[in-house]
Amino acid sequence: MKLLFSYQSTHPSAEKVTLSLLFGQHMAAYLWVNAVSQQAQRGAFYQLAHWEKESFIEEFLKECLLDNKAPVSVQISFDAPHITQIPVVQYDHSKLELLHKTAYPYSPHMLCLHESYASWQFYLGYAVPENLFRTLESRFSDLKYYHAIKWLLKESHATNDAGAFLVQVGIAQLSIALCRNGRLLFTGYFNYQHEMDAVYYLLQLTTKHNLSTSTVQLSLAGLIDPTSRLYEELSNYFQLIQTAESSIQFTEAAPPSHYFMLLSNNPVCVS
Repeated sequence: MKLLFSYQSTHPSAEKVTLSLLFGQHMAAYLWVNAVSQQAQRGAFYQLAHWEKESFIEEFLKECLLDNKAPVSVQISFDAPHITQIPVVQYDHSKLELLHKTAYPYSPHMLCLHESYASWQFYLGYAVPENLFRTLESRFSDLKYYHAIKWLLKESHATNDAGAFLVQVGIAQLSIALCRNGRLLFTGYFNYQHEMDAVYYLLQLTTKHNLSTSTVQLSLAGLIDPTSRLYEELSNYFQLIQTAESSIQFTEAAPPSHYFMLLSNNPVCVS
């Protein structure tokens, strides 16, 4: 587990705080937030070799829970790439479980979680390391957890023909939601090694759904900076590009707020 960056507010610690956690294949992060003012207190991002192979969770929690403060709420976002979907009208727990096992190589160390997206008319299945989930479940008695897609869809306001991408940039990974006219066109993941790989995937989706690179909105969150090579390459092809903003407030010099979008502790509106 390698520290990428951290944040520490100089303001006195708040009495009531919430804790948000984020886990992906190659990343783990936490953020403590003042429950009243929504100001960030303390947080950090870490790079992982792989969340399934690495027994990082105890070390991570030790760093995260340094001051032994009890949060008033704990929420977790799993940026899990192995996802499957099934229409609401066809949903059955065992059917989605079987679909997931058919779509991806079986691993006895992974646990399949299910989530309802009733307003979008589908159920989502996704896999997380069982040891990770059970450890979190035992440590936090009242945790709430969601897939990262739920955060992306909450930020989607694509109500016209132009369409909109919401993209979470992880470590060599893109999490994507594409919407148009209030309809979900695509959710999924791409791994990339080069910046042009990421550009290619987004251009393919744009073409497939008859969208235009001059009018489709591209909103980026996560580990991307406007001065980065990835942002530069994307802006060469997409005219309407911006970074999405987190609702969390930072009072001192800090990494850009869109890094923390999946650690926002606003109530999740997507059901």
